Amino acid sequence: MSACRFQPDRNDRHAVRIEDTTFEGRAHYHVQTQSLDYYYDIRGGGFSRIIDKQGKDWIGFKMEPWGTYPASAASAYRGLPNLVFQGDDDGAGHPGHDQCTSRIESGRIVTESLSGVWKWSWDFHEDHAILEILRTDPERAYWFLYEGTPGGAYDPGGTFYGSSLGGPIPASHDYYKGDVLRGRFRWIYVWNRQAEGTFFMLQEKEDPYGDLISFLGNTGKGMDSPDGMTVIGFGRERDATPLLKNPQRFIIGLYPARIEDSIGHTDIQKFLEGKFLN
Repeated sequence: MSACRFQPDRNDRHAVRIEDTTFEGRAHYHVQTQSLDYYYDIRGGGFSRIIDKQGKDWIGFKMEPWGTYPASAASAYRGLPNLVFQGDDDGAGHPGHDQCTSRIESGRIVTESLSGVWKWSWDFHEDHAILEILRTDPERAYWFLYEGTPGGAYDPGGTFYGSSLGGPIPASHDYYKGDVLRGRFRWIYVWNRQAEGTFFMLQEKEDPYGDLISFLGNTGKGMDSPDGMTVIGFGRERDATPLLKNPQRFIIGLYPARIEDSIGHTDIQKFLEGKFLN
């Protein structure tokens, strides 16, 4: 690991440290905050690992197997935010791809596609991170996806989710079998019994586009497969169709409790909407 790229004054509210590292043979930024460690693929433009203070990896990206459906649900499909699908910039925003350049500017990660068409930045805080989409392709829509392992493992039986439409709900939707929970969600959360916290995603501006929650196993057994990933995201329609078209801000983070009942759901709703939407 090389010298630190960014280390704030100890009174800086961001409390962020960014260093160079490698993971899966690829150059990464290692972003350390008080609640999470993020591993950002510099050429991919997305996170390959998000690790909590228990050491649990909420993404679990691996390079192999690559590009095989559904086997890669246990490896290369995983990542965040996985923005661009198909076209000349296919894979921009997804770990493992080589479509981007990234740099550190004033404590932020700034990423551009090699084509120059796409640009976004990540700003890190002690309990959340903000993605700002700065420039988009007027000819192509995008999505914002979390594809990973809540609590560090693929465990549908121990995984629960919720959204601005309600929760918590036990895992029950099997992507491989065409069963996907769809709706228009302002925010989404997911947690697992193996973890102490709840991962959340929020879009700052409300939009008319469809969102989804489901579970993709890595074999023809669907959700009952030995491995796989949780899929939650904004702006993804049926037949893997991206829907988002304009600049937007998305917020991710780890809420310091599991949402086990309606009281917990109300608490995280107050937290998310009070902190990020007011």
